[in-house]
Amino acid sequence: MSSDVLEKRYRMLLRAYPAGYRRERADELIDTLIGDEPTNRRWPSLREAASLIRGALRVQGGSTAPRPVAVLFWQGIHLGALAALALGVLIGLDDIVEAFQYGGLSDPLTVLRNQGVHEIVLSAALVALVAGRTRTAAVLAVAAAVVPTVISPYLFLNGLPQWWAPVVAAPLIVLGLRRPADVPPAPRANAVLVTAGILALHLIPAGGLRMVDAVPRIVAAVMVVAGVAVFLWVATADQRLLIAVVPTLLLGTLHQLDNAGLTEELLRRPDALPSLVVAVLMAVVAVVSTRLRQRTRA
Repeated sequence: MSSDVLEKRYRMLLRAYPAGYRRERADELIDTLIGDEPTNRRWPSLREAASLIRGALRVQGGSTAPRPVAVLFWQGIHLGALAALALGVLIGLDDIVEAFQYGGLSDPLTVLRNQGVHEIVLSAALVALVAGRTRTAAVLAVAAAVVPTVISPYLFLNGLPQWWAPVVAAPLIVLGLRRPADVPPAPRANAVLVTAGILALHLIPAGGLRMVDAVPRIVAAVMVVAGVAVFLWVATADQRLLIAVVPTLLLGTLHQLDNAGLTEELLRRPDALPSLVVAVLMAVVAVVSTRLRQRTRA
């Protein structure tokens, strides 16, 4: 009975793997994990659970694909475009709510003209990309950068991140149209999860690091370290995240380049240029290391 319960719990963990991989390898993995000897264990060990999850992340990231570098690159580009659009939508929505909180209710048409049109078109581009309508998403991303700016230059003149989102995402979406036929697209559910993970990284309340009081700074530092550690634990297994996070960090850097009076100030902010440089380097390392593993395997 204990073995049956343990097997069920192992199989729950194995659901993190792609369906095709489970069909081919699930029974083999279960036999390896449980073995032939009777056991009284009812739960997988923490180490086994972590190992299975990281293994699933590697497989989701294309480590077992015939061309892992191609999967890493092309799916990473797609996920980067998705994450950039999603972050732009999230920031835009937050700014619209703030605009209504601080006087926008008295002049809603101005808020709609300055920010609402952009938010609608950008959201449409995001929905199209999630739905797999890549060409439609490319057109809408370009429209999100051009049409709202013609209606109102507010976002453009302020260099806000949500304005940069379609500017950064559109070339990636267009490039994604050239994805080779033998490279599968990122599964929709997996793409949404990856995007949510990247958004969670950006939602870490790092603003407390710039506060004067020690307690908020310590709390913020702990949250930042913990959040980044979790992200890196996931991203070093599914290395597509290392590519996908770069466009989202580029949004903040472009915004701060537009608004930073001093280069020194830009360099001091960990959410600006330093993070972008580190992310680019990690993405390059991910591609190179994957290529080396592919050659070794061949």
